[in-house]
Amino acid sequence: MQHNIGRIIFGFAAALFSAALPAHPHAWADVASTIVISESGMVAAIEEEWLFDELYSITIVEGMAQDLGSTEHAVDAFAAKVIENLRPYDYFMRLTADERPVQLADAVHFKSEMRDRQLLLTFTVPLIKPVDPMRHALRLEVYDPSYYIQMAHRKDRPPAVKGGKSHPCRARVEQPDPGPQDIARAFALDRSETPEDNLGSLFAEKVFLECRQ
Repeated sequence: MQHNIGRIIFGFAAALFSAALPAHPHAWADVASTIVISESGMVAAIEEEWLFDELYSITIVEGMAQDLGSTEHAVDAFAAKVIENLRPYDYFMRLTADERPVQLADAVHFKSEMRDRQLLLTFTVPLIKPVDPMRHALRLEVYDPSYYIQMAHRKDRPPAVKGGKSHPCRARVEQPDPGPQDIARAFALDRSETPEDNLGSLFAEKVFLECRQ
């Protein structure tokens, strides 16, 4: 089931694309991530902004508008639909502490809007149990496991940290380094083919949280 995650979540738009579109990925999202640290110094939540490419955005909105009656209703409904479908997959986020998965709660404050001709999705995901960044090595990755959607942090909005005044923290990004064979395998897949599980992890940026005493 995992290899079809991208199609499941955005399936209402996929059928509207030309079947001739070759290779993975089929859509792009510019990501902005903010790690939220509470007053007590614990990592408490992750704030996300996803800005989808123009062609994908228009296709989604036009497709949903046919059922909902207007573009405005389609844009408003997008966030709730996507968040509902993303929940079983931790919202395309993998957060680890000392290489062990950190459990995420249900997303809150989710909203969708148009920014020019692109769909912007914003939401916040609290941690079920906040994590002390001074005692644990935290790493965040944001990616579609199927690589149906390519997700990368915006160059003008690198991962940021909010809070953490007592122990200042910063986010450091490590770029992915897929091998030539991995790239060739991904870009040889067309829409009808099934990629191996977690293909997207090979192309995912790694965000490390570094804090000072």
